[in-house]
Amino acid sequence: MNESMDDAGCCLLSVAWNVAPLADGEPASRRTDLRRTVVTVCRAAGHGARDWAARHGTGSEIEYRPFLQLADVAYEIATLLLLVEDFLVPDLEREHRRWAEIEELTTRLTELADWTAAFLLSGAPLRL
Repeated sequence: MNESMDDAGCCLLSVAWNVAPLADGEPASRRTDLRRTVVTVCRAAGHGARDWAARHGTGSEIEYRPFLQLADVAYEIATLLLLVEDFLVPDLEREHRRWAEIEELTTRLTELADWTAAFLLSGAPLRL
């Protein structure tokens, strides 16, 4: 069970590590940009959470829960990106639904990334 800031940091770093690698020479695209964003956000928040835990201890649920939520949202985005790219029979309606969900999750990713960054800079729990 993930019950500490260090656990949350490890989850974020795991998501960053496991985001599907990009093919060499892949042209710039929304998928590529989102993958890079997920990796960058997860690495920064993951290292930040682990550094915070080294200085302050396990933390309380109100402190580490947004970091776990960030990892969860990032993982979901990465999974949906795989589903958008890889299908046996193209289905434009399904692709549009998935992209709508990805964009909605990306908004949530940004909110959580901003919250976790503000928390790590201030050191005090913020209202989410």
